[in-house]
Amino acid sequence: MEKKYLLLSLDDKRLKNISEIFGNKTSNKIIDFLSEVKEASEKDISDKLNLPLNTIEYNLKKMVDSEIVKESKNFFWSKKGKKIKMYGLSNKSI
Repeated sequence: MEKKYLLLSLDDKRLKNISEIFGNKTSNKIIDFLSEVKEASEKDISDKLNLPLNTIEYNLKKMVDSEIVKESKNFFWSKKGKKIKMYGLSNKSI
C-alpha cells in the first residue's frame, strides 16, 4: 500500500480539527476511499465502506470545513429531485 502524506504549517488554525480527523478511524477510511476514486457521493461512500449514512455525513462535514475534502462541482439529481453532491480530496499534499 502506498503511503500518503499531508503537509501542514504549525501555524495553521485548522491544525486541531485536522489532527482530530486523522485520529478518527472512520475519517481515515473515507480519505483512503476517496484517494482511490476521483469523487463519490455520501451514499457511494456509505455503501462501499458499509457505514451508516449519518456517520459519513458527519465526518465529511468536518473534512470539508478543514479543507481536506472538497465538494465537487459535479452533482446529480435523485429520483425525488434532491441535489446529490459529490466529494473528492482537495488539492492538498495528501
